[in-house]
Amino acid sequence: MDFPTTVVEVIKRRFEETNGCKEFGGCESEAMSPYYVMHLEDNLVEQMAECHLREYEQGIGIELGEKMRALRSSSAMTFNVLGNKRVNIIDSLLAPKGCYSINYEYQLPTLKGNPNKANLDARLTAENGNTVVYCEMKMAEWMLGWMKMLRVSYLDPDRYLIPREDALVFIDLFNSLVAGDPNWKGSRKTRFHRFDALQMAKHLLAIYSNLDRENCRAVKLVNCIWEVRETSLLAPYERKYETWLATERSEFLEFVRAARPVYDLFEKRGFDLTIDYMPVDRFLACLEKTDEQMQKLARYIL
Repeated sequence: MDFPTTVVEVIKRRFEETNGCKEFGGCESEAMSPYYVMHLEDNLVEQMAECHLREYEQGIGIELGEKMRALRSSSAMTFNVLGNKRVNIIDSLLAPKGCYSINYEYQLPTLKGNPNKANLDARLTAENGNTVVYCEMKMAEWMLGWMKMLRVSYLDPDRYLIPREDALVFIDLFNSLVAGDPNWKGSRKTRFHRFDALQMAKHLLAIYSNLDRENCRAVKLVNCIWEVRETSLLAPYERKYETWLATERSEFLEFVRAARPVYDLFEKRGFDLTIDYMPVDRFLACLEKTDEQMQKLARYIL
């Protein structure tokens, strides 16, 4: 069994242990059908509220179709972890304690004339108005996905929605994240191997370009990553996984160092920016959940 199949097999076994046997199938790929539930509700901890259904329907990724029925779906994981309408943060490691409202598939423009907005998996807004937490959630993408390239438009200061001097800071950041010559379209490859630094930089740009929307003074961008603690479950690929995880974490730190000038931009505008990396089990531990919810959410803790 190859590495991708080993990963999805581990995900499926853990799902059945914690959520029971469900009806599987309904995927265009016959080989992957065993790793999709037939009915979306079987992949969710609770029924999704109408307001969130509309958010997912309007999202860029058409999440409510086949994609969200995948057992490895990061969209399903995002909703399952955060739930409906509001969440109570009980550990300040994630954000200041308190109740936060939730928006999913939160879209923000990045460049002039760019129809593709930044699509943040979730936005948490403190009810006291002091803090906003933007969440980028990854399940198996960091292991099984592929890196997109940086379009040349992100290196053109005239395309930015912010003053030119601020745009140049972001352009320096983007240039620091790519390697090699541009292809025939002018796009550049990232020099990162596991951590999706280009996506996180675009999220930072989107947040900064739309700070006028915010009433808070503390902004956090957190990358929540699904990790496997019991690596023997991935045999015979334990060493490969451990190497990739070490790379993912070290590249996050490298990204944060590269983004230091962006912190200064936020500070000049009166905003306290934090960029953080959290494994999903630690993220979950910061949230108030019932015993019943945690029994089902144990599917994400290995």
